[in-house]
Amino acid sequence: MNNATTPTDTKSELYMRLSELAELIPEMRAGQLIAAVGELCADLHGRGLWDATDAELLEAVWQFRRNYQSTTTSAR
Repeated sequence: MNNATTPTDTKSELYMRLSELAELIPEMRAGQLIAAVGELCADLHGRGLWDATDAELLEAVWQFRRNYQSTTTSAR
């Protein structure tokens, strides 16, 4: 059995994780959230929204979530 992740799987997960992130941070508008993830992706990979791969954007979404949760946890 091949456990390789396909581009379609990555794209589906990216959309799902962006949706979860939007629910986690409802005060951010969609454009703000996508722009923030794109900026983080550029910091991580040197490519922003236009040039990044879906896998790179997905990694940026995960990192953004970790950063957000770390900030909100330490602010309590």
